[in-house]
Amino acid sequence: MSKQLADWPRVTDTVLDLRGRHVRILKASSRRRSGAQPQLLVHGLGGSSVTWVQVMEGLSEHGPVVAVDLPGFGRTPIDDGDPLTVQGYVDFVLDVADALGWDTFTLHGNSMGGLIGTLIAADHPHRLDRLVLVSPALPPRSPLGFLRPSRATIDGMMPLAVSSVSALALGAIGMAGPELDARRNRALLGLIYSDPDSVEPELLDLMAADFAEEIEGVDRRRALLALICSISTMWANPRRAWRAVRAVRCPTLLLGGTHDALVPAKVLRAVIAARPDWEGHVLDDRRHALMLEDPESYLRIFNAWQADAVAA
Repeated sequence: MSKQLADWPRVTDTVLDLRGRHVRILKASSRRRSGAQPQLLVHGLGGSSVTWVQVMEGLSEHGPVVAVDLPGFGRTPIDDGDPLTVQGYVDFVLDVADALGWDTFTLHGNSMGGLIGTLIAADHPHRLDRLVLVSPALPPRSPLGFLRPSRATIDGMMPLAVSSVSALALGAIGMAGPELDARRNRALLGLIYSDPDSVEPELLDLMAADFAEEIEGVDRRRALLALICSISTMWANPRRAWRAVRAVRCPTLLLGGTHDALVPAKVLRAVIAARPDWEGHVLDDRRHALMLEDPESYLRIFNAWQADAVAA
């Protein structure tokens, strides 16, 4: 069943039939008559398609837009044959594009979605017209980079660690409650927003709905644990990820922030240094999901990049 989102009237919440399985997608149709390039938006670990909702209408000025829920997240159930790995999600995203009838497309990927997009661009270069990486979950060149966490990582992760440890301790003696849950949720929002109180209530409601409703087959805990293991394996041996960075041939835009606690700015700058042909922006005071935290800047930078490509 399809429905329009009340606060984003040009975005439709619907289901894609993928060889008999139901995959939840958000769609924004394009108003362009010609030269429209389809765009597929891929969320990060623990997220869902709704993380893209604030930029979908703006992106649709360039072509049709689809944001997808990966298996185990949002409202897409896990299928019996789903390998819950980064590579498994690479194959799933390509299957989604095939089901949409898109031979080539622009991919926007945030965090884990950016890692997935990088691997698709490297291994299937004929499929991607352009690539947009938003704080992609690319590892430091050496695992030793994890031994020197950035100030942004320490500042961002400490409140979450404290609230999680408190929840475990108090839960063990039956004293955990709504106040602690709220504190942990605020710490999670702090990974994305410099001011969690500034988040629009409509957006919070939309994100919360994906977690509040029990949907058969959507096992977020299982998907999270499996993907953390898969990403950790890739980060422990970062050569494949960095080979993929070097192999990307399509025009690429990289966006990130200096206050990102999950993907440090030094990693993003190392990627930009390795690929000077890419356009890179590491924005002051921004965090892990620019399309959520500052959708106006996201669209402004993307529109300028797109216009430069058309002019060239």
